[in-house]
Amino acid sequence: MKEEQLREDQRREALARSKEEPGTEETLPPPARVETPLEAPTPVMHAEPVTAEPARSEPVYAEPKREPQQPRIDPKALLESAGLVMIETDRSKAPAPAPVEEPQQHLGRPRRERPKPPTQDDDLKQVETKR
Repeated sequence: MKEEQLREDQRREALARSKEEPGTEETLPPPARVETPLEAPTPVMHAEPVTAEPARSEPVYAEPKREPQQPRIDPKALLESAGLVMIETDRSKAPAPAPVEEPQQHLGRPRRERPKPPTQDDDLKQVETKR
């Protein structure tokens, strides 16, 4: 159907161009109508009514993939065999470390003291200049 419409549009465009250009008076033949017969589905007739059992909607469960279990290692026994002892600590029982205040140490050489400029006791005057 789209191909027929495309051909029709192309034919109309060609006719419009030929009308705009004098001297070329070719007319294209009308497009050939190709009708495709629509096939209607034929109804299926049964001599006896067919009764189908209702489909059971049982959920299908997939078995989860099981990875091979890693061998259990007892860390306490492993450490003891190496001559180490595991000690469990509790932070709530541990004393809080006292903050150590270090005195400020001045690094490098001391700053040079600059002399202060003398204070001006005179009144300031505004001077206008010519440009």
